[in-house]
Amino acid sequence: MKLVWIYGPPAAGKLTVATCLKEQFGYKLFHNHLAVDIGLAIYDRFGEKDFLSFTKQVRQLALAKAKEIGVSHLVMTHMACADHDREIMEDYLAFFLSQGIQTYPVHLQPSRSALLERAISDERKPSHKLSDSKKVAALLDKQPFAAIEHENGLVIDNTELTAEQVAGVIHRHVD
Repeated sequence: MKLVWIYGPPAAGKLTVATCLKEQFGYKLFHNHLAVDIGLAIYDRFGEKDFLSFTKQVRQLALAKAKEIGVSHLVMTHMACADHDREIMEDYLAFFLSQGIQTYPVHLQPSRSALLERAISDERKPSHKLSDSKKVAALLDKQPFAAIEHENGLVIDNTELTAEQVAGVIHRHVD
């Protein structure tokens, strides 16, 4: 199975690009908030108790099942920063490797101004996504949202690119 793992800061366009990969190229889509929403259905708050461990198990179970049933291309989204979340990201990469999942980490890196503008879009508000530009700015000040080093890695500045263009770049990189 080929896994495109799209990661980066909030409002980078991860789910939008992942949706384009699904619609244009037939990728299966497992986005970050599917696991988060399952967690929030049984926990009172994001991050409490063993919430993060639980959502990680949900993601890993879903990916293992996708490989088991023969999914050829899957895209997964994740808000992550190579510096701040290095241990978590390395743990996921080790899991992918242990499962024989061919991984293509894609770091979306639009400009700060684009992130702050996108953060307040109407599409983000009904979900559990961070949709307050001040909170996004504070998070960006705290974490650089750097890319990880990986042999199949790709970094895309999608400030001026459409989601369809980014999906095309990713698909050509994978296939």
